[in-house]
Amino acid sequence: MATLRDVARLAGVSVTTASRVLNGTDRDHPVSDVARAAVSEAAATLGYRRSAAARALKNGHSHLIGVISADILDPYFAEMTRGIEIAAAQAGYVTVVANANRDPFQERSRFQALREHGAAGIIFCGSDIEGAPGTAELAREVNRALKEGTPVISLAPRSFASTTIVVDNEATAYDITVHLLTQGHEDIAFVGGLPGLAAAEMRIAGYRRAMYEHGKLPRVTGHHGMNQVTGHAATEALLAEPSIPDALICTNDESAIGALAAIWHAGLRIPDDIAIAGIGGTDTGRVFDLTSIELPLGELGRLAVECIVNPAAGVPSPPGYSIREGRTT
Repeated sequence: MATLRDVARLAGVSVTTASRVLNGTDRDHPVSDVARAAVSEAAATLGYRRSAAARALKNGHSHLIGVISADILDPYFAEMTRGIEIAAAQAGYVTVVANANRDPFQERSRFQALREHGAAGIIFCGSDIEGAPGTAELAREVNRALKEGTPVISLAPRSFASTTIVVDNEATAYDITVHLLTQGHEDIAFVGGLPGLAAAEMRIAGYRRAMYEHGKLPRVTGHHGMNQVTGHAATEALLAEPSIPDALICTNDESAIGALAAIWHAGLRIPDDIAIAGIGGTDTGRVFDLTSIELPLGELGRLAVECIVNPAAGVPSPPGYSIREGRTT
């Protein structure tokens, strides 16, 4: 690959002059039109490209946006990331995605690596777990980055200070619960979650509030995971109980798909024997025609990028959500 020195040699100018032309820094030390043309022609002939790493070192940041995902296999976070990547590309930025498995130690190491590469901003996709080991260390790392001017955006509730663009998780579960109650369902169970995970705990709180307000007894189960496998296992156990609920609300679409499989395997009909709804509105949920709270996942990603590339615009309000009525309720 051609270097700056190669360009200068072919153009017959000094390395300093070539650098000023190619980096647009010749205001204080003007370059003649002849030299400028020679440098430009030499760069084109050699296929010279400016070093992104050198540019980042000089400017303090690169055209790189870091994304730290709680689980890259979860379509919820995948759709968020897709929104980030589309918006970043349109703004001339490159996205680097790191999976952290909901582990604060992994989040911290990924965060440090992205900063070392001069990321223009870092986006967290996914909540943290209250009191998890490593949370305090991650918070200190984020605070240090903010003080040094690196934008940090969170698209889910976090325990550290950052710019947050978060949908009201409690309201989403409250609304979908009320939706099922107004359809005549009375014994509604909530499936899925993780102890201490802020988003999941908020959704459970919204479900409980709606049930209590309507004089119904809440029933939360499977509070040990938020994927298809845990959703299937929790629903299977629920269906083995003497009293089977007439509807399920799952903490996310992935849990709901696992629950759907368990219901089918039990020989029950959806929604005749038992109705089911999720939270997320992912493409996977749409394939199964799942009734779900549709969250603007891609739009959240776009807004996060906007905060990084155009900070003067301020922090946008999170977009709204809606209930998608599928065939499962």
